[in-house]
Amino acid sequence: MSGKTVSGVITPSLYEVVQQAAAYEGASVSATVSAALTLYLGLSGAARRSARHVLAAGTPSARDALLEGCGRAIARAGDQMLREQLAARGRAMGLWDAAVSEEQIDQDAVAAVRDARQVTRAVTAEETAPAR
Repeated sequence: MSGKTVSGVITPSLYEVVQQAAAYEGASVSATVSAALTLYLGLSGAARRSARHVLAAGTPSARDALLEGCGRAIARAGDQMLREQLAARGRAMGLWDAAVSEEQIDQDAVAAVRDARQVTRAVTAEETAPAR
């Protein structure tokens, strides 16, 4: 990807997290940081200020709630996009079955994505669990 180079200083522990995320996603460290910046800078100024405050001064439970809420919102947006894509593909392929409601198709698609994510999380947890 072409673009401008920026630099910044992050803690060693954050750098380790970035390296792990990049390896997990099969991306470079710079691509992972770029994606994180794109997401963060896509938030409103007020949301960024609140996030900075919670991450810097909030309790661990407040930080966890912030990150979990962001993750859920991202998952909902991804699920919605998937539902729209699957519905469009089904219509294009003439697979629309009047006996199955659009809501049921949506629920089936969401369940399939949720199941796949649970398997991915379980595998990731096993891979990142400390050796005993």
